[in-house]
Amino acid sequence: MNQLSLPARALRGRAKALLATETSRLSLLLAIHTVIWIAGSWLYRTNLDIAADMLENYVWGIEWQAGYYKHPPAFAWMAAAWFQVFPRSDLAYFALSSVNAMAGICGIVALARRFLPLRDALLVGLAMAVTPIYSTLAIKFNANTVLLSLWPWAACFFVRYMQTGTWQAALALGAAAALTMLGKYFSITLLAGLGLAALARPAWRTRLLHPRTLWAVLAGALVLAPHLVWLVQNHFPSFAYAEERIHEIRDPLYLLVLEKVPYALAQLAYLAPAAAFLALLAPRRRGAAIGLMLRSLLRPGLDRDLWWLSMGTFFIVCAISIVTRTHLSSLWGVTQWFAVAVLWVAVLKQHGYALSTARVARGMALYWALVLVLSVVFGYAEAARHQRGAVEPRAELAQAARQLWQERVGVPLAIVTGNDKEAKAIAFYGSNLTHYWDMYTPANTPWLIRADVMREGALFVCRGDDIGCNHIASVFTGARPLPLSIHKDAWGLILPNRSYTVYLLPPAG
Repeated sequence: MNQLSLPARALRGRAKALLATETSRLSLLLAIHTVIWIAGSWLYRTNLDIAADMLENYVWGIEWQAGYYKHPPAFAWMAAAWFQVFPRSDLAYFALSSVNAMAGICGIVALARRFLPLRDALLVGLAMAVTPIYSTLAIKFNANTVLLSLWPWAACFFVRYMQTGTWQAALALGAAAALTMLGKYFSITLLAGLGLAALARPAWRTRLLHPRTLWAVLAGALVLAPHLVWLVQNHFPSFAYAEERIHEIRDPLYLLVLEKVPYALAQLAYLAPAAAFLALLAPRRRGAAIGLMLRSLLRPGLDRDLWWLSMGTFFIVCAISIVTRTHLSSLWGVTQWFAVAVLWVAVLKQHGYALSTARVARGMALYWALVLVLSVVFGYAEAARHQRGAVEPRAELAQAARQLWQERVGVPLAIVTGNDKEAKAIAFYGSNLTHYWDMYTPANTPWLIRADVMREGALFVCRGDDIGCNHIASVFTGARPLPLSIHKDAWGLILPNRSYTVYLLPPAG
């Protein structure tokens, strides 16, 4: 008997070793994927985002406020913390974007582990990693994309509490839920979606209504407390901004109902690469696998827990859009699909589909090669066509303006203001800490007042053709205008000159 059991033990040990090797290999693929997208983003973009949201993140974050006039503070804090460690460069910023996306993928893997073995959970992570949601759309780090990392972890801790009911799980859920709200108020749709999922499942409903859930409420309240105090003290400026944006994008009711069809189709398009990835792992039954995955979105009975977890937030987002009569951008919904690939893998396994990883590494290598090639092609094309996002000499302007300040004033630049993008670029690109002041609406930058600007001195920067900015800067400083003509070099191309005017206000005394 013992002799017969030895081969069985050896086989089990060999199977465990192979599984450990496979999971390590899949984990390595996720790590390489992060590096590839850092490089791809940097090759594609000769600047950060066109709207300068990423620059705004930084100039807000370094002030470590409990809130900002547009949004709650989590994404700004993350940017500021990142650049306390890494240099202020485009490459480092794209690294933050990719790490944020991969943190979300890790959250999806952790969520999948509540339902699947580790090997399958890692396949779920890879499937979502190749979607636009966690790749091209994640390049721009801002109040929207920070939710890519926060929502999956909140969902994971929600499921953990639903499954275990421990007070530790309740505390983790409350803290994670509060962090999503500190990312963006839109996260109320996530919390409502999770609540809907809990109410729809009898066992989860019992857990939700248990007194221990109050631990989650307490943890969430503690995490949110500084921001809530800030809101009251500052008369809810971010609420006013959100309300203003809602009014700007209101549509008639019939259009809001009709637009949900293209909205849903857009979401399917975003998820198509994940479905294709999983189907390719099912040898000889790929068409049937895709059909089963699509049916799983319409048939809750295939896995009710995961179906409600996948679809609950979708229903809430659509409902809130109709109730508030707000046009729903397809991009707003991308963060909600943290559980859909988990549902797909669970359903595939239930129906006897064996997911083979034999060609995963080769397939990912081809995908990465395509990413890098397309990044070079589109990056060069945008520069050659003089696209606005490619030709703005933001880092070059910052270097020239800082050099001019140092030559004329001779002390570190403490404050910069003027045209929005240009001033924030000067604050970001540079070795010393420079604060941004909004000269148009000083209340938007309450960490500085006029007296600070007069005492510390400031550099005012305006686009050459902006008459209003130049007038304000000239009157405020009483200084003569200093013209700058700056261009960017990219891909061996000398891009068009841009004209700016700088005004120097030296420190008092």
